[in-house]
Order: sequence, then C-alpha cells, then structure tokens
Amino acid sequence: MIQKGARVLFISPRTFDYEKEIKAELELAGCQVDWHDDRPASTPLVKALIRFRPELVATMCDRYFDRIIHDARAIAYDAVFVIKGEAISAERLRMLRESQPTARFLYYSWDSLKNFKNGEVKLSYFDKAYSFDRLDTVNIPHVRHLPLFYISVYEAMAARQAEKNTNDIGMLFLGTVHSDRYAVVRRIVAAARRAGMTLPVYTHFYYQSKWVMAVRKLFDRDFRAIPWKDVQWHSLNKQQILDLFSRSEIVLDIHHPGQTGLTMRTIECLGAGKKMITTNADVVSYDFYRPENILVVDRQTTDLPADFLRTAYVSLPDDMYCRYSLRSWLAEIFA
Repeated sequence: MIQKGARVLFISPRTFDYEKEIKAELELAGCQVDWHDDRPASTPLVKALIRFRPELVATMCDRYFDRIIHDARAIAYDAVFVIKGEAISAERLRMLRESQPTARFLYYSWDSLKNFKNGEVKLSYFDKAYSFDRLDTVNIPHVRHLPLFYISVYEAMAARQAEKNTNDIGMLFLGTVHSDRYAVVRRIVAAARRAGMTLPVYTHFYYQSKWVMAVRKLFDRDFRAIPWKDVQWHSLNKQQILDLFSRSEIVLDIHHPGQTGLTMRTIECLGAGKKMITTNADVVSYDFYRPENILVVDRQTTDLPADFLRTAYVSLPDDMYCRYSLRSWLAEIFA
C-alpha cells in the first residue's frame, strides 16, 4: 500500500504524458511528488546520444543530476522512484542514495534491461527493481516482472463500449516508426482486406525528426522503403488517441523485434476492452490472453482468419482488469 503523506522523488522520461498520469495517481493516493525528467533534454539528438554515445553527453548529464541531488538534500524523501534512468550514471545514483539514506529506492524499466548500460551496477542501488519484460526476470536475479498498466480513461472507455452498437474504424495502428514496423502493418492491413474487412483502416506512423529519418533512410533498408508521405512528424494528443481507440474494432500492436515485454498498447487494449492483433507471441503467457480477443501473427503474415475479424470482444473477470490498472501497478511497486 502507498503510504499517505509520503514524499516521493520521481525521475522518469517524458513519454506521451504517462509521467503526468503516474504523478497524478501518486498524488491521488496522498503522496507529495517531485518529478524530474530522466534526461537533461528530450531532443532527438540528445536521446540518440544517451542511447548510442553516452560518453559524449556524460558531462551534461552529470551536471543535470548534480542539480537534482543538490536540491534533494534539503528534503527527506520516503521513496526515490526511477523509471528507466538511462542518463543517470552509477556514480550519480550512488550520490543520490547517500543524500537520501532513509528513502526506499524503487526502479522500473519499460525497456528491455539488455539496453540498460552498466545495469548491474546501477540496479545495485535499488531496494526493488522491476521490468516489463518477463525474460529480464529470468536472466537477471532480483529483478521482478511487472507488466505495464492502463490509465483510468481506458477503463471508462470499456464501460461506454458496452453501450455502443457499432464502431466506424475497422483496424487502428498508432505508433512510432521502427525496425520493419511499417511493412508489417501494411501486410496485416492487406490480409485483413482479403479476409473481408470492409470498415476503414486508420494508421498514424510517427517519427520525431525529419533529419534523423533522412539519415536512417541512408543506412536502414526498412526505412528506405517507407514513403515520406506516410510519416507524421507530430504525435497525436491524448484526446485524439482516445477518440480513435473508442471508434475502433481492432487495434494493431507491432512490437520491436528486440523486445519481448508487452507494450503499453497491449495493456490499453485490455483496459478498453478492445480486440487486438499482435506480433508479440509472449502475450499467450499472460493470464488475460484469450484467443477470441487477441490474435498472434508473425511479422511475415499474409493471411488472417475471417472469424476473428467478425466476432465480438469477450469480457474478462473484473479482478483481471483491476490487476493491470495504474493504481494496482503503483501499489505493487510501493508495497
């Protein structure tokens, strides 16, 4: 249970406003929360350097976290909660831990931990560590598995969905361009058409920067095949996403081939009571998997079963929905 009145230092990336939802849920539980971005800047260049050439921005990152540590010394936090924490060095984590000797240090990763540089050293500073990727917990001792969550608006959407008779979008894809994602979506949409789907398809392929996309097109065959006209340079806002979700029969989930953890989109489909087609075969390991609701396909698929496109979503027990809510997710981490 989250302690009412607890002071929480919360460090996480800016990710489609999920950091705001988490902060708000903690505050709703009675916590006082100070949030900081886990990077000194969120530009495409800085993000790329932190991931691929961290030594080039190490000084910038250290100075950024020095300021956070300096300000934190004036407060006795009950918990320090870090999501991802890619830019913070092991040394700055040590300094932060020393500045908060009575705080519990809690960690969560919504990226596979194999991408977490110096992960073993960094994780040693946390009292509890979780990953969204089930295989991380198999390969790394003391890391616990905890899938992602859905926020309350998807729960409300599911209640409204039960009262609706029709949707006007047959298939929906919203996501950032990566790997072979564009080609996979196109193959699945074509297969759905051949299987008899007649409702419109809505896709939004997002990329954060035209110049980065241009560089990727030079060196990445998958990106080279993507027409410029099919890429959007702005992400949809929260209300736009919710509107499209509520109007859709089936949502597409094309996971990154280098990960096995379930995407946020998967859990949002659960919360909203939406059928889903996914390339992530690991979803069959989860308690909410039902073949009537979730169709697993491979990345080269050219055929879809017509029955899946025609049948309605099958409701699950209430306690299963509760288990994957944001409030339950936070209750587990802060337990």
